[in-house]
Amino acid sequence: MLESLLLTTFLLGLISAVSLPLGTLTAFLWRPTDRAIAIMMAFGGGALLAALTLDLVGPAVARGDLISLGIGVIAGGVMFVVLNSIINDYGGFLRKVSTTVYYLRRKQHQRLERIATQLKRVDLFNVLSKEDFRILAASINHVEYNRGSWIYQSGDPSDNLYIIMGGDVLLINPRDRTQMPEHLKKYDVFGWRAVITGTPHCYSALANSKVSLWVLPKRAIDILNLNSEQSRSEVYNSFKSENILRYLEQDQGLDRYRAEQWLHQASCSLLEHGVIPPATKVSRKRETFRSKIEYMQHIPLTQGLTASMQELISDRLIYKFHRRGSSFYFQNESADRMFIIENGEVNLFDSNASSNVPQVLHDYDAFGDISMITGANHSVTAIAVEDTTVWELRKADFDELLERSPELRDRVRVYIRQAGADGYLVDRHNIDEDNTARWMRQAMRSVDAGMPIPPAADIRHEITENKGAPFAIWLGITLDGIPESLVIGASMLHAQVETSLIVGLFLANYPEALSSSIGMLRQGMEKSRILLMWTSLMLFTGIGAALGSVIFIGASPSVYVLIEGLAAGAMLTMIAETMLPEAYFKGGSVVGLSTLMGFLAAIFSKAL
Repeated sequence: MLESLLLTTFLLGLISAVSLPLGTLTAFLWRPTDRAIAIMMAFGGGALLAALTLDLVGPAVARGDLISLGIGVIAGGVMFVVLNSIINDYGGFLRKVSTTVYYLRRKQHQRLERIATQLKRVDLFNVLSKEDFRILAASINHVEYNRGSWIYQSGDPSDNLYIIMGGDVLLINPRDRTQMPEHLKKYDVFGWRAVITGTPHCYSALANSKVSLWVLPKRAIDILNLNSEQSRSEVYNSFKSENILRYLEQDQGLDRYRAEQWLHQASCSLLEHGVIPPATKVSRKRETFRSKIEYMQHIPLTQGLTASMQELISDRLIYKFHRRGSSFYFQNESADRMFIIENGEVNLFDSNASSNVPQVLHDYDAFGDISMITGANHSVTAIAVEDTTVWELRKADFDELLERSPELRDRVRVYIRQAGADGYLVDRHNIDEDNTARWMRQAMRSVDAGMPIPPAADIRHEITENKGAPFAIWLGITLDGIPESLVIGASMLHAQVETSLIVGLFLANYPEALSSSIGMLRQGMEKSRILLMWTSLMLFTGIGAALGSVIFIGASPSVYVLIEGLAAGAMLTMIAETMLPEAYFKGGSVVGLSTLMGFLAAIFSKAL
């Protein structure tokens, strides 16, 4: 008798969940529109709601055991929410669009709250309104730098304000090598004086460890000054301080008269128009660059540039002077810019080469370009062997140009193919040919889309965040299926399982598996792994149903009602948190009628 019960409940569990691998197989062969998926999901959600009402909640209400039912429903819902949250934090949110959207929105809200709290540490922002804090917080980007990477260098434009959230940063004065670097730690803010005065950075910022930064763009502060009276007032007060005056004199090289004159003009402009003119401008020497472009035709990126493209590039170049003996970068340092020599001599040293003879570069030669474009670390050390002037193009500016200019995209495609980027990665960075080919394909797709080229340095390691995502996804899917399997088994102890419950579960599982499988495919998961996940869940549903028929033998009616309540609460919470939100996200207004039709379909199935 027991063996027959186990087999029956096992088969019923399989039948209710066989639509899971069917949905996965459908995803391999057919990619329905989002609207079609939404209709199916809402239909399945409605059918499952009917099954919960008719087959779980209804009988318990009829028996009058409302206390056990209520406790079970609440406990089931709470358990689902808690376990779902834990699994999502380990990557399980990737199993569905709805859980992904909710997880990312929750993380974004938490992030904005943390940022707003830390912004209050900045003197310029501690009097702002809550709404101003939210606007600033939404503009902040999270960026990480490896140890030894430059965050910015002296002479660079002041594009951002930085808040350290982890690690430590050194501020180095390149004009005085005897001066000890300033050591900045967690929650310290830097770059703010350059940002509010519009001046180029006079110090270089170096990551002294792996550093996590919040980066607030200057344009966000400019917009805030334009729209917020409180912000204008705080900046105006800072212009009256000796701190800013001393910064303009000592770090920007202005004499006292010019510094005071600028502060007066900037204060008036700020109060009247909400705009601050720059105290000093970044040196670019645009006209000189354009007049010398004919001498740079041997550089792949500058060959045959149109006049409009020359202008775009020259507007983003930074002109700098490097003393004899100074280094541009060291071997294995991350590449954040390329260089074009205007006048002087630069030697490139390779410590891995059999010969100690350096490569010598002269006027109008370029270097650092292939490392910047591929995103690989520098393979040589670059030293100025005499006083040298150069134009620098930062990677951030290059990426912006790549997005704006089809001409540059064409040039970069040719460069990647013809400049030996694949050989450079294989020979100089020991990246195998398969991974190099993979990077080449990714790079070409990014260029075609006008997106930043992915760094080749990332090929060596996969992203560790959410590294347990496949297992977490499987756990999340299993969590969704546990309640239904147990209640099928428990139901067999008291009577036959209602057809409407099996139909409701079948109809709900199919679109859930179809939608989730499509999402997993888009995330790059292998088909075999996806099918294994959903097939294993079908088997576990059958096993869970069989276990449910054994575990609850001899259970009192109150315990049985409690279990029904647990299952109903968990499944109802799952429908409300995942199925219907995802259906609405994909299909909009079709969800209401589709849910109603599914509800009716499950009800009419009771007559079968």
